[in-house]
Amino acid sequence: MNVQTLTGAWHFRQVGTEEWLAATVPGGVHTDLLALGRIPDPFVGDNEKHVQWVAEADWEYRYQFAAEADVLQQLRVWLVCDGLDTLAAVTLNGRFLGQTNNMFRQYRWDVTGQLQIGENELLVN
Repeated sequence: MNVQTLTGAWHFRQVGTEEWLAATVPGGVHTDLLALGRIPDPFVGDNEKHVQWVAEADWEYRYQFAAEADVLQQLRVWLVCDGLDTLAAVTLNGRFLGQTNNMFRQYRWDVTGQLQIGENELLVN
């Protein structure tokens, strides 16, 4: 079995906006926005009320990667995700893979034949 981890340069944005921002995965929207100085620390003073909009907005995370040659040669290729947001939709190269509804379980999608030589894009929103 060959494993290619999807660690590296993840990006995120508020749905409907153009700007992709650097993200830390694993992580979350609040911590990413805080690290970038886009929101005040919600645990200080009454800042929590100033960041309520974050939970009310829709967000998406993107990872662009090249599939390793040994992965492309496998008879079966699985995308395995742990700890995804409770409600999320997962897309690979523009193809909908599925939705999540519980962050405390593992999700697996058969992506055999869906990876491309060169750049691939995984989108979680």
